[in-house]
Amino acid sequence: MFRSRVSLFIVCSMCGFQLREPSDLNLVKWKEINHNKNVMRHFCTLILLLFFTPIMAFAELEFGNKEIEIKAKPIDEVVSFVFPFKNAGKVPVSVIDVNLACSCLSAKTDKESYGPGEDGYLEAIFSIGSFTGIQRKSMTIISQDEGKEKVRDSLLAILTIPDVVTIEPELIKWKVGEDPVAKTFIFKVPYVDPIKITNVSCTREGFDVSVVAKKEGREYEIKIKPQKTSKPMLGMIKIETDSKLKKHSRKLAFFSIARKRR
Repeated sequence: MFRSRVSLFIVCSMCGFQLREPSDLNLVKWKEINHNKNVMRHFCTLILLLFFTPIMAFAELEFGNKEIEIKAKPIDEVVSFVFPFKNAGKVPVSVIDVNLACSCLSAKTDKESYGPGEDGYLEAIFSIGSFTGIQRKSMTIISQDEGKEKVRDSLLAILTIPDVVTIEPELIKWKVGEDPVAKTFIFKVPYVDPIKITNVSCTREGFDVSVVAKKEGREYEIKIKPQKTSKPMLGMIKIETDSKLKKHSRKLAFFSIARKRR
């Protein structure tokens, strides 16, 4: 307590403020000065708290890297991201939860509690599915010292998924009442090995579908023509290939007939 009062005196002196109340001022001026004095007291007290109050111990999981980037292989179905960390504090830390931003992710730590100086890791599994290109998925690990506030650490997994097959456009559209003209999907194979289309079929009746090979194993035109466009609907073209990569042996192309906007 004595040190705190001495420290307060020192800081207030540095701020050019006197703690003694002058007695020769009129009441109005005294109120004004008294207000300023209270402001300075709060300011000086804040400085003392910052410099003389011991720092409270919160969960201290130190991550070597909070952002990891991986390039997937064409054959990959899942990719694992491992985030190593260390309990840099002086008390045990428990992992309460891991919040994930995408259903394509699952994550867990190697254990639930870590003693002072103990190493651990969080492993996040990315299920690739139909994702392509660069995918950035975030997650938050929530940890806590016993009886202290929860601490949240944000992590980022960046996955580059190579294109094996591309289909453009993503969706072919007609408007209700539009002329039922044929439209075309472009199917390309940028993968190192050629992939041939072996069969196509439509999930909806009343559509004519055909395939034209522009370059065998590399590029195809898939033409689709509705017999009529009198009512809205959504459908798919199922594309079968000879790809040795299981997830690319069957692909889908989407089309719709939509109502006109009023």
